[in-house]
Amino acid sequence: MTKKNYLRKIYQITEAGEESMTTSELAEQMQVTNASASEAIANLEEQKLVCRAPYKGFTLSPMGKEKGEKLADKHEKLKAFFQKINIDKPEEEASNLEKEISQEAVNRIDQKIL
Repeated sequence: MTKKNYLRKIYQITEAGEESMTTSELAEQMQVTNASASEAIANLEEQKLVCRAPYKGFTLSPMGKEKGEKLADKHEKLKAFFQKINIDKPEEEASNLEKEISQEAVNRIDQKIL
């Protein structure tokens, strides 16, 4: 899993009503070990994308929210595109492509096709 995958997932979960979450909740959502999730959170914290609160878990920083929102939007547009062209696993395809495709290309797909 990449840092972007973790950041997008945290954004999606926290925007769905959760103010903060724990490392074990993230590990469960991402289907990874607690150690992997903890390492990812430490990395995101070093980059000032998440803020930890002792005994309360962590939340996204304002910069983390902004980046997470952009990643989630890009992912959703790609997923919608793959659904529109009847790809069997649009979620998986979107996850694979979002690392490689520019935001400009995604915006053009959204404007022209979706």
